[in-house]
Amino acid sequence: MDSYSISFTLGKGNSPHGGNIRHNNREYFAGNVQKENTSLNVEYKIQDIEDAFHQLFDEALKEYNKKQVRKDRVIENYYEHLCNSNRESPFYEAIVQFGNVEDTPCGSQRGEVAKQMLDEYMRDFQKRNPNLFVFNAVLHMDEASPHIHIDFIPFYTKGRTNGLGKGVSMKAALDEQGFKAHGQKLNRLVAWEASERKAMEKILHDHQYVRAEKQAFHRHMTVDEYKLKMADAPIMEALRKQHFVSTEDMTKENIRKLQMTVKNSEQKIAELEKEKSSPHKSFFYSDPDKQAFIQSRMDSMKIPYVETENGFDAQECYAEQIREWEKLFKSSTKSYREKLMEDIDRLLMRCNDVNELYKKLEAEGYKVKLGKYISVKPPQAERFIRLKTLGEEYNERALQNRIQNAIKFEKELNEKLEQAKTNNLPTYKTLTTIRFYTLTFKKGLLPCRKKFHQQPFSWTNDEELDKLLVLNKKINQGATIQSMKEEFKKAEEELKNKNEAVTEVWKKVQRLAKGQEAFDVLYANKKSDTMTMEQAELYHKRYPNINESNYYKAAELTEEARNEYDLIKYEAKELEKEVKALSGAISIAEQVRAGTYVQELVSKENIHRNADVFPNGVFQL
Repeated sequence: MDSYSISFTLGKGNSPHGGNIRHNNREYFAGNVQKENTSLNVEYKIQDIEDAFHQLFDEALKEYNKKQVRKDRVIENYYEHLCNSNRESPFYEAIVQFGNVEDTPCGSQRGEVAKQMLDEYMRDFQKRNPNLFVFNAVLHMDEASPHIHIDFIPFYTKGRTNGLGKGVSMKAALDEQGFKAHGQKLNRLVAWEASERKAMEKILHDHQYVRAEKQAFHRHMTVDEYKLKMADAPIMEALRKQHFVSTEDMTKENIRKLQMTVKNSEQKIAELEKEKSSPHKSFFYSDPDKQAFIQSRMDSMKIPYVETENGFDAQECYAEQIREWEKLFKSSTKSYREKLMEDIDRLLMRCNDVNELYKKLEAEGYKVKLGKYISVKPPQAERFIRLKTLGEEYNERALQNRIQNAIKFEKELNEKLEQAKTNNLPTYKTLTTIRFYTLTFKKGLLPCRKKFHQQPFSWTNDEELDKLLVLNKKINQGATIQSMKEEFKKAEEELKNKNEAVTEVWKKVQRLAKGQEAFDVLYANKKSDTMTMEQAELYHKRYPNINESNYYKAAELTEEARNEYDLIKYEAKELEKEVKALSGAISIAEQVRAGTYVQELVSKENIHRNADVFPNGVFQL
C-alpha cells in the first residue's frame, strides 16, 4: 500500500519563526515562491487579526473596563496589549503537510492527492477546535510541496474570576476542548498535537494510504564506538570461519572469551539496529539562536536532521544528546544577534541598496554569505546567522524597502526645507537642524536610539529625531518659545495643585482607615496592635452618629477614598510627564535657535565613546 509522511508544526505568532501572515497571503514573495503558480493557492480565510480580536473580545473587554477604577488598568486595545506584554502570544500558526519535497512535489499526481487531503483536513479543523479561532488559512501550491498555513487565536470563555471573562490563552483553550496534562512530557499541547496527527492519519486511511516513517539514518557513532565495532569485526569473522582460527585461539578460555565477545557484539548490533529504525521526533525552538547552536553541534558530529520552518526533525535516538546540548546553550550568545541588528540599523541609513549594505558589513569585519538565504557571521562568532531569523524586517526584500523609505524621507525633508526657505517660514530653522542631524548620523557620529524598542531603527523611529519632528509640528501650529514657556508655567502650577490634592486625599484615606480600625475594635471585637479599646472609644466621640448598625459603611468610605487617591495620583503622574515634555521641548527649541542642538548630541556621544575606552569614564581632553 502506498504511503505518505505527515508533518504538523506549531509556532507562536510573536516569535521570529512563529508566523508571517504577509508571506502566507503573498503580500510579498520570498525567493522559493513560483509566482506563475500562485493562482493555484487556496485561500480559506483572510481576516485582519485586529478585526478578529474586535470580533472575539470587544464585549468582554467592555465589561472588564467597566469594573476598573484606575485608568492605568483600562485596556484600550487588547491586541496591542498582548503584543506588548510578552505574557501570551496573540496568535499561533500551524503548518500542515502530507508528503515532502522529494516524493510529493507540487504539480505531481501525489501532490494533487496531498492537496485533496489537506483540503479535507482544513475544512474540519475549526469543527474539531472550537476554541481556536481561525482568522487566516492558506493552502500553498506555489512552493516546493503542498502545505497549509493555519493562523488561529486560542481563547477561553470560562473559569476566570479576575481579568477578562473571555481572553487569549492556549492552555485554557485546550483545557476547554478537553485536553489534560499527564506529567511534564505529556502536556496539553503535546496531547493536542498528537490528536491532530491522528486526524491526519485518518484522512490518509480514508484515501487508502498508510503513514510513512521519515527516512531513517544510521546512528552516529563516536570515535571509541567506531574503533570497538572495527575490533569486533575480525572476531565475528573468525568465529564464522573457525577452521581458520589458530591453535592458540582454540583453547577453552579463548573460545569462551570469543563467545562472550560475540554475545556482546550481537547485543550492540541489535541496539544499533533498534536506534537506526527509531522514529523521527520534531524539535521546536522559539529562540533561533538556540536552534542554530544545536544544529552547529549536530553538524560537527555529523548527526543527520531535516530542517523545518520552525525547527528540525531528527531521530528519537539522538534526543538525549540534543537535550544535553540544550543545557550547554547560554543566552549570552544572543548578543551577537543584537549587535548584528544594531549594525544593520546603523549602516542601512547610509546605503542606496542592499549590496552596499553587505559591503559595509564586510568592511566592519562581518563575513557575508550570499545565496538562497543571506547569512552573516559576526566577528569572533562561531557560526553564521541567517538574516531572515532576525525577524521579517531583516530579510533582503524588507531591508531594500527600509533603504528606499529612508531615501524617500530625506527627499521629502529637502523639499520641505526648500519650501520653508523660499517662503521664509518659521519652521526653516527646525528643518535645517533635522537635515543636519541626518547628515551627522550618516557620518557615524551619532548612535541609534530607537523610540519604539520592538521596531527596527528608521528616521521615523529615532528618539532624538522624533523630538525635533514634534517641535517642528508645534512651530508649524504657531507655537513659539515664549508661548511654550507660558504653557509650561501654567502646567507647572496645575501640577503643584494636583500634588497638594494628592496629599490631602491621602490624609483622608489615613483618617478613614483609622476610623474603620476603631469601629472594628468597638463593634466587631477585632484585636488591634495599634489601637486600644480606650483609644477606639475616644475616636468614636468624634463621630457619634456611627453605631453598631451602620459602622460597616466606614469600610465602604475608606475604599472610595483609596480609589479617589489612586485616580488623582495617576492624573498627577500624567501631568508630571507633560511638564517634563514641555521642559524638554523648550530646551531643544532654544538649542535649535542657537544652532547647537546637534553639536551637543555629538559632544555627549564622544564622551560616551571615550568612556568605553577608559572604564572609569574619565579621560583627558
